Amino acid sequence: MWMWEAEAASAPPLSFLHSQQEDWRPSRAAEHSAGEEGRRGPPAQSGQEENNKGRGMSKNQKEVKKIQTAYLQNLEKLNQGIKPEKKVWKPKEGDFAVQTAMDKQRQPAVAGPAAKSSAHRISRDLTCSICLDLFKQPVSLPCDHTFCHVCIEGYWAGPRNPGQGGTGSCPQCRKVYPGQSYRPNRIVANIVESYCQGLEESGTGACPADGGPAERAPAPVPHCSRHREELKLYCEEDQELVCLVCGVSQEHRNHTMMCVQEAEQKYRASLNSSMDSLKAELNIALQYDREAEDEVKKLKEHTADLKQRIEAQFSDLHQFLYQEEKLLQVKLKTEERRELIRLDEHKALLCVEISRLQRAVHEIEDKLTEVDPFTLLRSIKLLLQRPSLKFEKPVFSPPSLCEGRFAGPLQYRVWKSMKGSIYPVPASITFNSSTANPWLSLTSSLTCVRYQTFNHTVEDNPYRFNAALSLLGSQGFTHGRHYWEIEVYSSTVWTVGVARESVPRKGVIKALPTNGFWTLSLSYGIQYMAGTSPPTVLSLEEPLARIGVYLDYKRGLVSFYNAESMTHLYTFRENFSEALYPYFNLGFLDKVHENEPLKVFLPKI
Repeated sequence: MWMWEAEAASAPPLSFLHSQQEDWRPSRAAEHSAGEEGRRGPPAQSGQEENNKGRGMSKNQKEVKKIQTAYLQNLEKLNQGIKPEKKVWKPKEGDFAVQTAMDKQRQPAVAGPAAKSSAHRISRDLTCSICLDLFKQPVSLPCDHTFCHVCIEGYWAGPRNPGQGGTGSCPQCRKVYPGQSYRPNRIVANIVESYCQGLEESGTGACPADGGPAERAPAPVPHCSRHREELKLYCEEDQELVCLVCGVSQEHRNHTMMCVQEAEQKYRASLNSSMDSLKAELNIALQYDREAEDEVKKLKEHTADLKQRIEAQFSDLHQFLYQEEKLLQVKLKTEERRELIRLDEHKALLCVEISRLQRAVHEIEDKLTEVDPFTLLRSIKLLLQRPSLKFEKPVFSPPSLCEGRFAGPLQYRVWKSMKGSIYPVPASITFNSSTANPWLSLTSSLTCVRYQTFNHTVEDNPYRFNAALSLLGSQGFTHGRHYWEIEVYSSTVWTVGVARESVPRKGVIKALPTNGFWTLSLSYGIQYMAGTSPPTVLSLEEPLARIGVYLDYKRGLVSFYNAESMTHLYTFRENFSEALYPYFNLGFLDKVHENEPLKVFLPKI
């Protein structure tokens, strides 16, 4: 720190700029540092350069530059043994250096390092080890440790107190003694009161009121580690705080300097701007997070809807199979009952014959029990004259259940009966010849179409495609669920799907959803693509020979399947508002393609 004989130890470092004293001798350390800078001297600059720099400086920067220039001139005179001239500085409004010095002169003298260290030790000795604040109503325990009255009462009432049954303990030495006794410490209370009064009189702070939050003294101004001067300036190039000596040194000579207050305002504004930008980015991220949460909710709702639909469709199948099973069981039970009745009738006839024969046997047995021979001989005359009895066997046919009715190809018969419960079944669609391109040839059944190498004469109409080798199906759909299959054979160029009734028919057509087309295509045997923008390339394990197209008008779904394995390929989602027709395409007139047909496939169920 610079020490001037005419200035008090507490005078501000810039006071030499307007001092009325004559003794300008600096301390040796500062003289050596400043002398080195003075001997090197500032780099020569033309007046024009100084004027150019001056135009780009702010008011505070000009004041800083003026202070640095005067400071260098005084150092140069000191090195040459010349006493600087006395100058009476008249403070100007807004003058940073003068205003800072005047403000410091108005403030009470700041205690030196020794006084600050002593005050720190006193504050530490007057601090309660529980609340870490100055003592408030201090009380001392039998072990002579002192605490705030409220703090020790709260400690004893808490779970950390090792004492039990009215015993007390010291939070500091952990000593346990009988009874929770303490005595007010008036001496410590008086010392705390005197210490607080001293702080208030020195202007370094004030003690907190009893029970109130502590008020901290303002942080001291940091000093330069090299020159022990207060850090008054901020270097924009190095982005660090510097003192006045550092500001005029060779290291920072051509750097832009700002006073601390101006730098604080500038960078605080910059930080606020950065914070606003980050908050905006945070809001965007939070918005995306909310959208992701909405997507999760939609996904769960969609999953629940699909689950319900799957359960409903299988429930219908289960109900149908259950009813078929119960119907067969009822028929089997009826057949069993009919045969049992016939068997019961046969058994009744047998019982009649058995009873008749048993009576005859009993009569003969009774005669044989007669001991007197005369009696026996007189009674057997009627028995001998009776015709002999014979068993008359009733007509009987073994019971038989119609096994062919209850066995046989049972599952196949049930499967054929199930056709009425299956929805949708493959639709029997046909091609609409009035929409077919003239270069397309249709079979008489309107179920097969192929490209022909010559153009046959057909009547043009607004519904006929004239550039694309396209055509529509004859059946339009405005509601319900529909499914059909198309055989593509080994064709390398084709497009199948669904189109709105109002799609364009003339000229080059882009089969995209925005134009009313929802399609799946194969491009020259290379790539399978869904007709999106841009196209969605499909990676398939095996080539497609038959395509299944499913339309759910109400739900806005158009799905494509490998009809041989029923593997799902792609699904479009849209809101439909007009009639939809099956769409077919075999390429364009200006493209090379193979003469392979497309055929409507009708599964036999």
